[in-house]
Amino acid sequence: MVPRACHPTGGGMSTQSKSVQQPGEAQLFAALRAFVLEVLPTGTTVLQSRQNRTPPPRGMLVLITPLSRQLIGTGSTRYGPQSCTLLRQEQLATQISLFGTGAADAAQTLFALWRDAWSTTFFANLAAQQHGMPRLAPLYADNAECLPYVNAQQQYEPHWQLSLHSQLTFSITLPAATATAATVHSVAADRL
Repeated sequence: MVPRACHPTGGGMSTQSKSVQQPGEAQLFAALRAFVLEVLPTGTTVLQSRQNRTPPPRGMLVLITPLSRQLIGTGSTRYGPQSCTLLRQEQLATQISLFGTGAADAAQTLFALWRDAWSTTFFANLAAQQHGMPRLAPLYADNAECLPYVNAQQQYEPHWQLSLHSQLTFSITLPAATATAATVHSVAADRL
């Protein structure tokens, strides 16, 4: 019995290459960072959060933190001659934390634009112009909140936070199982 394409390979089967997952975390961060840099003032520093030994920069700082990825639809499979691709729709929740002077205005700018058709067009153009960029589809944003933040010098600093929710298509491309050799035996029908 020969396994169907996209099923684990068995004995006598070969694969062409390893699986490829898209988009990866780095691609998602790059797309979200590009959006934030496009709409916030020049000089804003945008970093991926949870990085050790990273001193805060001068000026406004934006931290992007992935919160969750949730399946929102039934997956599908596309078959090709050498591979098959498993597709699934996901909802991505991302926390945006803004620190420094202008953080409140910046949070409101992100909130307003995320809920506008402008952001959908931005991500469509970004995916079309830069290879490897995911095509995010903004869904909605949670209201921005002001949270307490005390720096290392025990001084209060403005800190605003909101969550951005988007939809994306996640894919895993796997090599198709192919037979490297086949043995054919003919058996006369009257001898069965």
